[in-house]
Amino acid sequence: MIGIGIAVLMNWTVLRDLLQSHLTVAPWFFIVIGSVMFIIAFFGCCGAIRESHCMVVTLCGLAMIGIGIAVLMNWTVLRDLLQSHLTVAPWFFIVIGSVMFIIAFFGCCGAIRESHCMVVTYAIFLLVIIIVQVVLAVLMFTYAETMKEVLVKGVNGLFDKRSSDPAANAVFNSIQQQFECCGKTSPSDYGVIAGVSDLPDSCCTRANGVVGKLLSRCTIADANAIGCADRSGELYDKWNKIIAGVAIGVACIEVVGALFALCLANSIRNMDRRSRY
Repeated sequence: MIGIGIAVLMNWTVLRDLLQSHLTVAPWFFIVIGSVMFIIAFFGCCGAIRESHCMVVTLCGLAMIGIGIAVLMNWTVLRDLLQSHLTVAPWFFIVIGSVMFIIAFFGCCGAIRESHCMVVTYAIFLLVIIIVQVVLAVLMFTYAETMKEVLVKGVNGLFDKRSSDPAANAVFNSIQQQFECCGKTSPSDYGVIAGVSDLPDSCCTRANGVVGKLLSRCTIADANAIGCADRSGELYDKWNKIIAGVAIGVACIEVVGALFALCLANSIRNMDRRSRY
């Protein structure tokens, strides 16, 4: 799915934990939801004409909810099967699946039952998602530097708290591993002396990728040279405008789906009026 693909590319689990610790709502989460809603809008539009198609979205939503719950409950077989590939938090699937199911339910049942109220509700859901997408995309364009500063400060804050907060240490290690960085600005932030003390293993992901498991310790010579604050800023600059542009483009397509749903609702209302006479 488009939304899950973007989330994985953007290392969403790391960004979500990072921003959540500072009580900041990450726009990426809403962008991902908006991208998923593009698929829902497409099937919902088709479902208004071909009612059975909406069941596809409903089943997909239920499947995603099931995957998320199964992983949260440590269902051994599924967990072992997906452990090496599931980089997105299980609750993410539950949330997305629930949203998909609810909206698809209104679109599907509204078309099958020819319910004016349910189809209008489906269209309202889409319009709300469109508005949220556009607003967040505009904010990403206009306040790009401010959001970047918040992200960088969050990374630095996690590094400063790593020694006293195990959760912050775990998140920062995850950032170092996935972003291939070390420390705030460089490996020297750990205050180690070359050849005397070791760095966290997460600092040597780039080197480990080359020599496999031959490295038994992570030293300054083997560590990733760039700091995580700089790496986070680079990734934000790289993806910020791209994701904002995609979100606006997807919102334009979703508008078409909402218009078709409103046209169907109007048609149903006219049919009800004629049936009374």
